[in-house]
Amino acid sequence: MLSRDPSPFPAITRRRVLVDGARGLALLALVSASGTACATTPPPEPDPLVPQAELARHDSELAAAAAKAAPPTIAPALTEVAAERARHASALAEEIARVAGKSASATSSTSPTTTTAGPAAPPAVADVAAALRTSADSAAKLAATLSGYRAGLLGSIAASCVTAYTVALPSGKVGQ
Repeated sequence: MLSRDPSPFPAITRRRVLVDGARGLALLALVSASGTACATTPPPEPDPLVPQAELARHDSELAAAAAKAAPPTIAPALTEVAAERARHASALAEEIARVAGKSASATSSTSPTTTTAGPAAPPAVADVAAALRTSADSAAKLAATLSGYRAGLLGSIAASCVTAYTVALPSGKVGQ
């Protein structure tokens, strides 16, 4: 005598459920893996303080070069401006690194030095003052768009630059 399948759905067997279930799980795993591979996040936007750090390094180098050729009466002021702008670059690099979760040495970069055919004329005090004015304006505009520590840092840098070109370098006043 033949036994009949007691299942109400004779076409569905335990074996078929297990095989089809394994295929379904494999398909689900494949779809899930491809879905996560396609759903990547866009890269983070560059930190807005990076250009400010570059300006600070440039101003520091410019003031140091001007100090070497300046008369003894203005050279100490240029040297102090160079040191102050180097401190600004350092503070900005530390803040950039803090936000990125890296060490400050990993984010601070130096500008490549270029060689010229002959000795270039040293920058004048007016060149340093003009660069400081540009840096002050840039820092003040960016500070207005930020908040908290970053806004305060940029506001302080802007004030320092204004003080440097109006008080420390009086012979370098520009636009007045």
